[in-house]
Amino acid sequence: MLDLGDLMVFTKVVETENLTRAGQQLGLPKSTVSRRLSRLEEHLGVQLLHRTTRAVTVTQDGATFFDYCLRSMGVLRDGERALQNQRATPQGVVKIAVPYVLGQSLIGPLLARFLQQFPDVRLVSVLSDDAVGLLRSGFDVALAVGPFADSGLIAVKLGATGCGAFGAPGYFERVGMPQSHAELPRFDLLAAGTVDRRHRWSLHSADHEVQVEFTPRLLCNDLILLRQAVLSELGIASLPAFLCKRDLAEGRLVEVLPGWQAADMQFFALFADPKGVPVRVRTLIDFLVEHLRPTLSWEL
Repeated sequence: MLDLGDLMVFTKVVETENLTRAGQQLGLPKSTVSRRLSRLEEHLGVQLLHRTTRAVTVTQDGATFFDYCLRSMGVLRDGERALQNQRATPQGVVKIAVPYVLGQSLIGPLLARFLQQFPDVRLVSVLSDDAVGLLRSGFDVALAVGPFADSGLIAVKLGATGCGAFGAPGYFERVGMPQSHAELPRFDLLAAGTVDRRHRWSLHSADHEVQVEFTPRLLCNDLILLRQAVLSELGIASLPAFLCKRDLAEGRLVEVLPGWQAADMQFFALFADPKGVPVRVRTLIDFLVEHLRPTLSWEL
């Protein structure tokens, strides 16, 4: 049976091309390194290395076996890491950046539940839509609304929420109800954003997609304020399900053009290095994946 220590000695000798250097890195005398190599070659029945007083070179058989050794060592390291991660208790500080749309309505209660479940973790939570910037300044994880430009970061999808066009019953009592998407620009349309320009809604049904261009009566970069403007009978806006589903169920909002929806809003957790993610950060991401998705749906 192969000895794992012999395999480690062999791979280190191939990497350093020197028995003495390999022994120094492994903490073994040169004589032990030589003896282990001879035992391994005898067990395999092949010559793995050409050894002279000046150099050590790998044979063709040795090169083939070296590739298998590297793969095996990698698998063992992955297994060791997985077991260590399972045993580890999440603890320490996690710095998380949260977009305004999630922080004010959904993430706050979830973070409280997370801290209750993992008492050894502390959180630093900052509301910001500059996910990439905060990650580069030292944050562990940033939540973001997609899609977003390729930044070289790792993205884990947390979930998606449907969006539709809504208005208050009192508004429609005054101005009437749109009967088609072509009529929408004649109504007071409200939009999310920061740039004062013509806006475009992409609406889709089961088998059609249309574009609605308009100049917004109100433009703001906060969906909470946008929802409040709709509830105040100012006009019609596209809102995500998690933000307006209770208003819809309780009659404070009415859906415009049922069967037509805007594109889903998708949320991601962004971080830099998947292999270097601490247990406390990975635990938080897993927690959000499990608990955020149900709250994003149309279900109450």
